[in-house]
Amino acid sequence: MFSKLNNKYPEAFFIAKLLTLFSIFYFGTEFWIGITAKGGLYSPFCDNYLNYIRGLRLLILKGAAVICLLFGYETTIIDTTSLKIIGGLQVNMVYSCIGYGLLSCWAAFIIAFPSKTKKKIIWLFGGFIIICFANIIRVAGLLMLVNKTKDISQFSNHHEIFNAIAYSIIIVLLYFYTKNKAENSPKTK
Repeated sequence: MFSKLNNKYPEAFFIAKLLTLFSIFYFGTEFWIGITAKGGLYSPFCDNYLNYIRGLRLLILKGAAVICLLFGYETTIIDTTSLKIIGGLQVNMVYSCIGYGLLSCWAAFIIAFPSKTKKKIIWLFGGFIIICFANIIRVAGLLMLVNKTKDISQFSNHHEIFNAIAYSIIIVLLYFYTKNKAENSPKTK
């Protein structure tokens, strides 16, 4: 049934698949945040052993700490949610700063778009790396700027600026990913 729909309405099928996958990834992550944050539906097992959100946050914070160190700033991670320059100010990484919406969008598009499996895997992980690296640079840059100016209010729109830059990166990556559809499409029998 799905292959008939895909053959007859490939664009509509792609959009339906894209929206379905995005919803699963995005709202699945929201659900996962709900069961790994204390209170409500909290699951200690999921929090302690399957909390990929904490892992992603720590990856971004530790990466930002390395960049800060390259610029001469020693940092410390506080309670797995904040990065602080020693003797200075800190930035807090709330859930919306992790970038799971961007990653959900990227993964949904790559999986939904018709392409060879090997290419999907390479582009999926390559895009994740690029998006996470952009987020690492944002966090490090924000922390260093906040400590230099001592006024975080000047940077209240950093989240919107990051999203605009990150979605621009995604659009450029998608252009190259979809550039030659015939070359990308899986072989049909």
